[in-house]
Amino acid sequence: MNPLRFVSLLVVTSMENHHHAAIALVHPPSQRSCALPRSDVTSRPLLLNHRESSIVYDTAGVTRQRWARTYDRAASNKFRSSSLSSKSSLFPKRQSIRKEFFQTITPLFFVMLRKIAFGSSPAWAATKSSALASTAASFTLRKLASNVFQTIRHPTKETFRRLTLSVVAILFLINLVEGIAASKRQRSDPTSEWGRYADKPAARGIALSLLLLKLLPYAALPNVLETISRKFPPRSERPPYESTAPHRLRKRAGETFADGLLRLGPLYVKIGQILSCRENLFPEEWIAAMEKLQDRVPAKSGADAWKLAYEACPGGKARFHTLFADFDDVPLAAASLGQVHRARLRASGEAVAIKIQRARLRDIYDKDLKLMKRIAKAVDSFGGKKGQVGGVQQSWQEIFDDAETILYREIDYRDEADNAVRFARDFGLGFGGAAVESTAKSVDGNPLPSASEWLRSPYTYKELSSEKFLVMEYVPSIKISSNSKLDEAGLTVEDREFLAEALARSYLRQFCVNKFFSTDPHPGNLGVEVFDDGRPPRLVFYDFGQACSLKEDQAGGILEVIESIIDSDAKKSVSAFKTMGVLKDGADLAKVEAKCQSNYDSGKLRVKKRKKRKSAKYNTGSQAVNGSNEDVERKPDDALAKSAANSTKATPEVKDSEVMEYFTLQSEYAFVARALSQMDGVGKGLDPDFDFISAAAPYLVEIKGTRRYLVDEAKKRLKFVYDPDDGMLAKEMTLFKTLGFEPKKYKRGGTKLK
Repeated sequence: MNPLRFVSLLVVTSMENHHHAAIALVHPPSQRSCALPRSDVTSRPLLLNHRESSIVYDTAGVTRQRWARTYDRAASNKFRSSSLSSKSSLFPKRQSIRKEFFQTITPLFFVMLRKIAFGSSPAWAATKSSALASTAASFTLRKLASNVFQTIRHPTKETFRRLTLSVVAILFLINLVEGIAASKRQRSDPTSEWGRYADKPAARGIALSLLLLKLLPYAALPNVLETISRKFPPRSERPPYESTAPHRLRKRAGETFADGLLRLGPLYVKIGQILSCRENLFPEEWIAAMEKLQDRVPAKSGADAWKLAYEACPGGKARFHTLFADFDDVPLAAASLGQVHRARLRASGEAVAIKIQRARLRDIYDKDLKLMKRIAKAVDSFGGKKGQVGGVQQSWQEIFDDAETILYREIDYRDEADNAVRFARDFGLGFGGAAVESTAKSVDGNPLPSASEWLRSPYTYKELSSEKFLVMEYVPSIKISSNSKLDEAGLTVEDREFLAEALARSYLRQFCVNKFFSTDPHPGNLGVEVFDDGRPPRLVFYDFGQACSLKEDQAGGILEVIESIIDSDAKKSVSAFKTMGVLKDGADLAKVEAKCQSNYDSGKLRVKKRKKRKSAKYNTGSQAVNGSNEDVERKPDDALAKSAANSTKATPEVKDSEVMEYFTLQSEYAFVARALSQMDGVGKGLDPDFDFISAAAPYLVEIKGTRRYLVDEAKKRLKFVYDPDDGMLAKEMTLFKTLGFEPKKYKRGGTKLK
């Protein structure tokens, strides 16, 4: 006998020989009226002949058939009666669920055992069991549909509450299962879920919430432990900070935060790159962890790298092998948008760096930016004062629109190639770092000198590039934030200060005369080229995917603001704000001027003295102010300072909030602020005393041109003559108007004076 049939027979026999147990198991007390009569159970006992291993029936199988029909009928009647007479809601009470479960499952189980025990074969039993299961499922679905229909016709608050909780529970379980599966995939490839998060923003929201919850104890505990240690100092000497619990916790927190941003998607990696430059906002452990987002994002290598290269290259695999040789499938660096591989041009043998875009990047951008645009619109409508950003008159949606344009241009490598070519031409940079004629001109209209002695960018092969494929000259360098490697290369403190000044000098040119600047100067996009022939190190710019153009008045206004800060001239600052177009109509200029003067007097804005350098090798390009590298500390004119001091005393203290409401922010200035923020972080990494205005001040003569610079400086010294409000010429103009004249120009010795 089949073992399954034998076991089933024992169970059924035991149940039949115990009337009360069978009745209690098969039929609950409420429905025993439909149970089988005792005579049917006991009048035909089952006999088991162990010697012949067979089942003997006293009525040739009649009992088996009757039992099968009766129990099938009982089960069907029970399903039918429960489905037709049920008046419970879709979500009945827990007691009724348990009751109906046993009422449904127990008869099915018993009948299945009977069929297995008395069936002619296991296959027949399986067929009957399947049919019975389908019948049960049919009745269950009918009952569910009936309950749903009744719930719709007669809804209650309890029904809605249970329905809401059920939906939430189902969604939670689905996301939990998906999250566990995603976590397993991210262990091998942290970027594996970028596409899924773009398709399902809710999944990213859950991941972001979990990240913040995970960070909370790591962020709070170090401060608590340090507070306790200060109150209860140890008896012995304090251990080094690197071996303490706060350091380990902060290091773990930084790694968790960086890894979380990496898993969320390319836009979050961009956020991490920006934050990694802000040493004043985060502990050094967090900064060190986020630096990997600059150029060490996990990348594809081996066969996957070859596949990416073939798909991105114009002309596919055949053209790729026609153009390139010695392709290294292990990337040199990788960031949020792409990865860089080294190769060689077959035609010329020149070493090149090939930048290949990640798969499905545009689709991810489409969905992520669409969501962020909705958020920006909602913030404009409900967040704080409508139409203000940080107290300044501006729409987040307008800022986002411009950011969206730049971000989309960043994933089109043809635009990046154009930006790289323009950057090189503006600075007079050729192939191999050679000097060529600069296309940029100073304020007085003279061509600016080439920056090849202190700056370099890779030459770009536009004809070989495409939307997802960028070919550049291979320019090896040391990452600008890698202090250990800079030390190994022999860079001195003066070398680092020179590099920080070169960074400020480059952005002074980009803002004020090139009218075109890179908005993303984080350490992953900046390198240091070191020479063995005694030349100073050279700053190397990479990655021009994010760049922004400025209008003529915007560039001129930025230059005026820089000069007014150098001269501590509040009146000139207000004039510069007008030129930039950042003041609203009807702004209280007296308050703005008073606030500027207060900042100058309090030392919030001041220019530091330029540091002396012993070596003459740092005298690169045009000369700095006064034509030498002597100390430069710009001080305001004594008369101007006294006048400003008197006006400040007479004017009551002005709060920042009172002044900021008079400003309106154009989107281009948001990118200027971003570039300045990242540049400040990089500069302080090279020189702790770095600030942009102080480092750029000596190079105003280069920007304005020697003649224009000298004329402007002379006017500053003769302010009592040339001041547009209180100068002698202004008073003379007023006198002529009083006498009835309206002269527009006066000629004295051939010189036009306005």
